[in-house]
Amino acid sequence: MTAILQTANLSKSFGGLHAVEAVNLEVERGHIHGIIGPNGAGKTTLFNLLTGTYTPSRGEIYFNGLSITRLSPERIARLGIARTFQNIKLFKYMSVLDNVKIGFHTQTETSFWDAFFHTSRFHRDERIAAQKGFEILTRVGLAKHADDLASNLPYGTQRKLEIARALATQPQLLLLDEPAAGMNPAETAELIDFIRKLNQEGLTIIIIEHDMKLIMNLCHRITVIHHGEKIFEGTPVEVQNHPGVIEAYLGKGRLNPSAV
Repeated sequence: MTAILQTANLSKSFGGLHAVEAVNLEVERGHIHGIIGPNGAGKTTLFNLLTGTYTPSRGEIYFNGLSITRLSPERIARLGIARTFQNIKLFKYMSVLDNVKIGFHTQTETSFWDAFFHTSRFHRDERIAAQKGFEILTRVGLAKHADDLASNLPYGTQRKLEIARALATQPQLLLLDEPAAGMNPAETAELIDFIRKLNQEGLTIIIIEHDMKLIMNLCHRITVIHHGEKIFEGTPVEVQNHPGVIEAYLGKGRLNPSAV
C-alpha cells in the first residue's frame, strides 16, 4: 500500500486555542480511514485544513506526494479531494440533477462571460454536466429523483445526494463529515453499504463519525483525536481496547474495554 494523504506536524491555532496540534496522519490509498474523538476534539478543523478552508499555523499536508498546504479549496478540489459537511449544504430549491451538475464546475471550461451570454461553450458544458450528472445519480440509486427538488427528499436521501455531488468532482479522496448524523438505523445501514460500495470501486475515504458501530464496521484504520492531538491510531479492534481511547471517551477510572 502507498499513502494517498500525509500530514506532518499539522497544527491550527485560533489565538490561544490549539484546535489541531502536531497531527501526523497517513491515509493508505484504497482504505476507509476513520477519524474519531469527543465533541470539540478538532476533527472538523482537521477536515477544513485538508481541504484548504483553513490555512495551517504550522505543518505540511501532502496529497499524492505533492504539498497542498497552502492551496485554495478550488485547487485542492481540482487535484482530487472532495468533501461533505456536518450540516447538509444542498441547494434545496434546485433539482437533484442540478445539485449534482454543480459538482462539475471544477472540470468545465465555461467562464463568467460564457454563462452570461449563453455561448456555445456554455451549452456544451451544460449538456456534458447533465449527462454525467445523470450517470452519477444512476450509479448511487437516485436517478428516479433527478427532477425532484432537493428539499423534498427524505433526510437520509439528502445525505446521499450530498455525496453524489462530491462524486461529480471525480475525486480520488472523499472526506465525509458525520454522514450518519440524524439518520435512523435503517438509513445508517444503507449508508454503510453505500460507502463500502464506493470504496470497493476504488475510492479512498476518510470519515468523521460519532456512530461507533458504523466506524468499526467500515474502517480499515482509525485515528483518535483528543484536545486537538492524535492520541492513538490502529485497527478497529486495537482502538476499542486502547486505554487512552477509553479514557478520552469515558474519563479516568473507566478503563473497562467492554464499556466502549
